[in-house]
Amino acid sequence: MADLTIESLLAEYGSYYIAAGQNATRLVQRAFIAGVTESLFGSIVTDDTQYRMAKTDLGRILQAFQPGWTPLGTVAVTPVVLSQFPMKVDLELTPDQIEASWLGFLADNDLDRAKWPVIRWLIEAHILPQIQEDFELNEVYLGKFVAPTKGVPSAAGTAMDGIRTIINQGIANSQITPISLGALPSDAVAFCEYVEAFCRAFSIRYKGRPMKVCMNPTLAERYARGRQIKYGRDMNFMTSKPLLAGNGDAIVQIPIEFTLHTVVGLVSMGTSSKVWATPDDNRKKLSKKSVNEKMVRVESAKREVAIFTDYYKGVGFPLLEAVFANELDLGNTVT
Repeated sequence: MADLTIESLLAEYGSYYIAAGQNATRLVQRAFIAGVTESLFGSIVTDDTQYRMAKTDLGRILQAFQPGWTPLGTVAVTPVVLSQFPMKVDLELTPDQIEASWLGFLADNDLDRAKWPVIRWLIEAHILPQIQEDFELNEVYLGKFVAPTKGVPSAAGTAMDGIRTIINQGIANSQITPISLGALPSDAVAFCEYVEAFCRAFSIRYKGRPMKVCMNPTLAERYARGRQIKYGRDMNFMTSKPLLAGNGDAIVQIPIEFTLHTVVGLVSMGTSSKVWATPDDNRKKLSKKSVNEKMVRVESAKREVAIFTDYYKGVGFPLLEAVFANELDLGNTVT
């Protein structure tokens, strides 16, 4: 159950509406966190909640010649499953309380409260961007799915298995071998060298494939400062340095010297000490009923208004052997 909390507004402006020229342009709000992490993932649109794939592998077949028949080589096929999870938004409001308040300009004479201007404003200004922020901050990286308790709203970070959970599960199952580099250096140059050592440890099969080396924004900024100190002003730096630790709509990539890789700072990773990378074509996101993520259903019953939507989302890596991560932030995500 959600509702409009306007007690402080009533205390300041009074429990009545006076038309004083106020309109929606006087409603200010904090900036929302942009949902950018999933933009790194290629889309798979499917109705399957578990998207089944198969990994194929042929062992060594080349050998020295001899006249006799000496067959060599085995084709191994193993299952790969990517999962997506159902999630929803349920809001219930009683908009009448705004009528006798400074917000009265968002009320209406229509008996159907769902048609009041306050509902459209709420959807456009808050609900749709809040969905993106919640997914970015709570689910896409930090999420660990927990089956909901009937009749009880689920806790943040329990709607899906996020990147952290998937990587840690892969490490626990010996499908990912973590790169052990020790604690994260606080010195910028030392951290730059930590990231370079991380890239040198990639499997030779993938070292030449461009990858985004993902970390939290504070670490990305530390790397960028260390790289500038270590290598000085070179052609890869702009006169005005890009903002790395802020909240923007675009992902900033900082090159890693002598590689095809770049450092990326993701707000979704919070304060995580994990550093991870994988080739672009090994990052996949699943979706079902995805159109519902940017639209809602509005219904009214008597004087209450219900706003809701639901859809499926998930992320995953088809080849876990092509995922590289340090040994930190294994956490309590594997059960």
